[in-house]
Amino acid sequence: MSQVKAYAALGRPGRLLAARLLPGQDVVEGVTELIKAHGFRSGTITGIGSLRSATVLWAKNLEFKGDLKKDAVFYEMEGPVELGAAQGVFGTDRDGQVVMHLHGLIMDRDGQMRCGNLIPGSAPVLATVELTIQEIEGLAIEPTLDPEWSHRFLHPVSDPSGKQ
Repeated sequence: MSQVKAYAALGRPGRLLAARLLPGQDVVEGVTELIKAHGFRSGTITGIGSLRSATVLWAKNLEFKGDLKKDAVFYEMEGPVELGAAQGVFGTDRDGQVVMHLHGLIMDRDGQMRCGNLIPGSAPVLATVELTIQEIEGLAIEPTLDPEWSHRFLHPVSDPSGKQ
């Protein structure tokens, strides 16, 4: 059996928050504030809804040199657009700041779809976004600098205290 190349830690479901973001609220900023308000440290996010617009980001190259303008595609979608699915994971850094990796599958009014990282400030709610935020206990998800990519990625790590 071959060895899996991965960072992994075992945790368990904690509290579950269900919320509805109201018109005008940016999705990424709203989720971040809900995470902070409820004291979550690590977990997952799901959501669906309608947006006034959205910008998604994805890799343009096979190698990331640290310059988003050269290494990534920013795709701006004018509204109204549908947030067919949002899925993400979040953790907190050593300063207690929320770090989130949130993808959105976005469909425009012509039925064209794009998927990628939702850019903060680019995705205001049109009518509604329903979402859940699931806390994960017993592990921490920490943003860690990956030397190969020169980027911080979220790595799950065991929490020896079991309190996380």
